[in-house]
Amino acid sequence: MNSLDFLLAVLPLNAKVILEVGNTVLSEKYLPYNPVCQFFQLNDPDSSSLPETIVSLGQQIDCLVFTDLTDIKIKLPLLLPQLKAEGQVLIPFLNSQYWQHILKTIEGKPSQTNGFSAMQIRELVQSFGLIDAEVIKEELPPDHHQSFQQFIQQISPVLQLLQISPSQFQYLSASQYLILRALKQPLKQPKLLIQTCITAPIGCDRVRVLEPDRFSKTLPNTRINQVRLGQSIPLNLAAADEYKVFIWQRALLLYPQDIQKQKLLKDRGYLIVAEHDDDPYFWPENADNKFLLFWSSHCIQTSTPALARHLQQFNNPFIKVFPNHLAYLPPKREYKESYSVNLFFGALNRQADWEPLMPTINKVLSRNKQVYVKVIHDRQFFDALATSRKEFHPFLPYEKYQEILHTCDIGILPLQDTQFNRMKSDLKFLEHAAHGVVALASPTVYAQSIEEGITGMIYHSVDEFAAKLTELIQNAKLRHRIADNAYNWVKDHRLLYQHFTERREWYIEMYQRLPELNESLRARCPQMFD
Repeated sequence: MNSLDFLLAVLPLNAKVILEVGNTVLSEKYLPYNPVCQFFQLNDPDSSSLPETIVSLGQQIDCLVFTDLTDIKIKLPLLLPQLKAEGQVLIPFLNSQYWQHILKTIEGKPSQTNGFSAMQIRELVQSFGLIDAEVIKEELPPDHHQSFQQFIQQISPVLQLLQISPSQFQYLSASQYLILRALKQPLKQPKLLIQTCITAPIGCDRVRVLEPDRFSKTLPNTRINQVRLGQSIPLNLAAADEYKVFIWQRALLLYPQDIQKQKLLKDRGYLIVAEHDDDPYFWPENADNKFLLFWSSHCIQTSTPALARHLQQFNNPFIKVFPNHLAYLPPKREYKESYSVNLFFGALNRQADWEPLMPTINKVLSRNKQVYVKVIHDRQFFDALATSRKEFHPFLPYEKYQEILHTCDIGILPLQDTQFNRMKSDLKFLEHAAHGVVALASPTVYAQSIEEGITGMIYHSVDEFAAKLTELIQNAKLRHRIADNAYNWVKDHRLLYQHFTERREWYIEMYQRLPELNESLRARCPQMFD
């Protein structure tokens, strides 16, 4: 991770106004996540006054970011009056206490000796009346773990002689770059630790855990810890003044033995949350184990109102819907005039949904030779296409999947009206809309999101599917108008930056209601209180 990517992982993703003191490409990296943010740069070598554009903002800046520390002692006090009372200052700096710098100095090898210590930056911000909330470090690269631990062991006797806290030294020396987050006033919100055990296959975790966590950790007083199935779960991470939440993502808990796992979490003072975004009946092993996860957790979070209603059968009244959203907005499509039309299909386990449409798809393709079909994941769909104008890609990394989607014009989103499908989310439509691809979709799930003929098209029969697919293929202006509308709708309503703080707020509320939730849990699972 380079220094800008490290800083991007800390920048508040719900900010309305950010001012960078410096001249980097940080705004280009940030704005796809929060496209409505006003992101200003100040790189004027004159430190004695502020440009009128900055002065005119008044006290509206959410975050000051110093990527250039030149004359910071002059610029910081000039800019502080422009910072909101609840605003924050981020100061990334090269860490003079970085362990490899120290090691090279001891060994007599050339070392990068410029930079600052955390203490120097803390003293700087405190001199201007700011509160240093935290020093944030980069994650240590996996290939450095062993050598870093050896270094800490070797230098521990010296730390003891100098009366330096070993744990603090270990934290501050691990990272080449550090970021100090400073505040104008003390934080009022509680400290929160969010721990998640991710048990779903890679690919199912991104939208439900990885991206929400990546956004949540940009909030002050919020820490994130993730483990995957099979890894040990640390239960000693929380500070004494920290609320702690433990989330089971799509976990299969075994009945009755895993009641003891839930009891341990409860006894350690955790709020226990079950995260599930599909119909649990689809996996027979859930029923075999009496759906233990759902009634032995304090509360449940899920992805759709239909699934929330479905999960009420497990006698847990504390259910919250966090819809799926897109983490960032791709650049808006610029369509080149072309006779060719790219048709997209990319899904897993959808044969029962697309088979009734396949004869019609082939008939439409035979009449429209300009169509080229791009298929991801589903080999059977690809093989059933009666055309040579097609290409197939197996399961791909998400970034490559998006690249291919971005080159297409029309996407097919079929879902039969089954219990399992009714629990699905509209994520595929959001992805299509964000990449300028018109969705031709079933009413199951998608009719709740797509405005017919405005942001997409809904078919209710095979004949209607054929007519609408043909119209979209032959009418480029219609395709581009619908795609433009859908893109703007996602931009206005379905980006994660607009919603991610709701998770923290709900966790805080539920944690503060733990006595009530424990009584409800006692009625459902008395074994956890033996």
